[in-house]
Amino acid sequence: MNIREALNRRTFLRTSTAGIGTAVLASFLKPGSFGGTGPLHAADGKPAIDKWTGVVNPLHHPAKVKRIIYLCMAGGPSHLETWDYKPKLAEMHGKPMPESFTKGKPIAQLQGAKLTCFAPQHKFQKFGESGQEISEIFP
Repeated sequence: MNIREALNRRTFLRTSTAGIGTAVLASFLKPGSFGGTGPLHAADGKPAIDKWTGVVNPLHHPAKVKRIIYLCMAGGPSHLETWDYKPKLAEMHGKPMPESFTKGKPIAQLQGAKLTCFAPQHKFQKFGESGQEISEIFP
């Protein structure tokens, strides 16, 4: 990456907002982490509150979790193949995409390409009281 790419507006905004967001999160998780006295601190710098005063107050049971493992993985099933049933798309399977869907769209991949409709590859079935259509992918 050259210096012009490193100093453009988009990169600056992306990196600065990530830094600000991290600082805000740190101050929420540990209010005294920046050493300031704010609305959550008494004049002596100690927290003004001793217990959780969040949205769910009082908690219905004491928290037991000490750590979590957060997985952010690429891949996984698409919402189109799990929750978002499109009956019209199933009817149009194998047929050319109507021009009304693509005309005037500024997507380079669509320009001049032969587009064919592709139906959901798994069966959908209604479940629960709401009748939500869910794919057979889920057990």
